[in-house]
Amino acid sequence: MNERLNKTSICSIVFLDIVEYSQMPGNDQIEIKDRFNALISAALQNVPKSDSIILDTGDGAAISLLGAPEEAIFVSLTIREGILKDNEAHDIPLLVRIGINLGPVRVVKDINDRPNIIGDGINVAQRVMSFAEPNQILVSRSYYEIVSRLSTELGGMFSYSGVKADKHVREHEVYAVVKGGGKQFTPPRPKVKNML
Repeated sequence: MNERLNKTSICSIVFLDIVEYSQMPGNDQIEIKDRFNALISAALQNVPKSDSIILDTGDGAAISLLGAPEEAIFVSLTIREGILKDNEAHDIPLLVRIGINLGPVRVVKDINDRPNIIGDGINVAQRVMSFAEPNQILVSRSYYEIVSRLSTELGGMFSYSGVKADKHVREHEVYAVVKGGGKQFTPPRPKVKNML
């Protein structure tokens, strides 16, 4: 990991948010977070530790995957499937919004001298996640553009969801992950303004 320190990398970031976590009673928060952490650990068991940085965000997590970009979709689907099964066994449902982006980040050390990530890549992953419904996976256009072209199977997993504006009025094209195939749609190219 030290060889990546303070260098810009392009990687996949999975940003997860537990819905209404801060409004839960303390005991429910502990139970939900334990279940959430177990699902994250299970989903990452086949990912080499050197290929991931996991950040606890308090009410969720951000996972930076430094290896193959398609790893983010497999990890996210494993988490979502785990959530759906886990909810069948518990009275308190675990609801998680998931956003994936492919973008630039820098690996830095946090205040406790542990690896951390900063940059537009993680910021956009968080914005994309904010547009998701509970237990939905949304991806950014940059992630879609790369991963959808890796195979026909991967390309069929996305459905265009439109353009969404975040709280900073930045627009993001997002795609929903529809396991088993989504409708293929290529959005129109943005109109270029004449700057002359």
